[in-house]
Amino acid sequence: MKNLRLGLLGCGPIAQFAHLPALEKARGVELVALCDASSNLLHRIGARYGITELYTSYSHFLESDIEAVLIAVADPFHVPLATQAIEAGKHVLVEKPLGITAEECLHLSETVSGSVCKLQVGSMKRHDPGIEFAKKFIEEKIGEIVSVKGWYQDTSFRPALQETLLPMVQSAEGIVRPEADPKADKEKYFMATHGSHLFDNIRYLGGEVEALNTRFVQKSDQYCWQGLLEFDHGGIGQFDLTVKVHSDWSEGYEIQGEGGAVLIKTFLPFYYRPSEVRAFERSTEQWHTPLGAHSNPYKRQLEFFAKAIREDLPTNPDVFDGLRVLEIIEAAEASVRSGERVEIARGPTEVG
Repeated sequence: MKNLRLGLLGCGPIAQFAHLPALEKARGVELVALCDASSNLLHRIGARYGITELYTSYSHFLESDIEAVLIAVADPFHVPLATQAIEAGKHVLVEKPLGITAEECLHLSETVSGSVCKLQVGSMKRHDPGIEFAKKFIEEKIGEIVSVKGWYQDTSFRPALQETLLPMVQSAEGIVRPEADPKADKEKYFMATHGSHLFDNIRYLGGEVEALNTRFVQKSDQYCWQGLLEFDHGGIGQFDLTVKVHSDWSEGYEIQGEGGAVLIKTFLPFYYRPSEVRAFERSTEQWHTPLGAHSNPYKRQLEFFAKAIREDLPTNPDVFDGLRVLEIIEAAEASVRSGERVEIARGPTEVG
């Protein structure tokens, strides 16, 4: 099996926490080049991982013989840099959220549609073995979906958890930052960075969201969104996104259908634990509980990406899934502003 020759763009925290350790172990993928604006950081990370093809110029990086690019830089750079890579004939795995606005993501989807290159969004929770089991069970066993619940509560203890679980981050001078700090508007930033996971899984497990009604409250350093969801299959749902809770991390999903139910508990990603799933099948009156070994969803998404390229399969999630998440986020923000129900504008749904 030929390895996918991949280059990593961005050597910052998410690359050091997640992508570089995953790339060391991912089957079918070979990290052959690094690109970062900071020469100092670039050479230190290159030495750590034994990578000698080092670039501070993105255009020179794209001119190399890499087949694919993993984009792990600040959110405002995702769409322009992914567009450049696709136009240069490179496949792209880009961190979530896909972009800052649905409009720019729509333009990117058009670029991808006009290319032979593939794009996958780094919503790695789709590659959690528990989520994979739940998805298959929902499709095969529970029939028409009646209701969907999703919650994502980031803990105020995250800094201490990350300090305990993750390696020290190497930083350097010369880092390129967006003109406007995307983290300055915390309400918008938290909705984008955490909501992108929540809404992607709600769509993946529960179906297409057609409309929502959202409320938001901020108290001190706590931000909370709660909302009602309407799905294209006629089911309804609700979501809770809270940053930060003064308790344990809590993320989960509950899908109720005519033929059964699926209950999911998802863990902090860096525990590398598959989601705990309890699935009830009405026809047999039995609970199903898969027991999955610890696994790294960042590694699994890389392996899926490489397989999709080798075997010409659809990526998961693809550019349109990324676009759809931005459409939901923008609808939620509009609902908060108006206090009313908002229907979700939907663009194209597939390449071609």
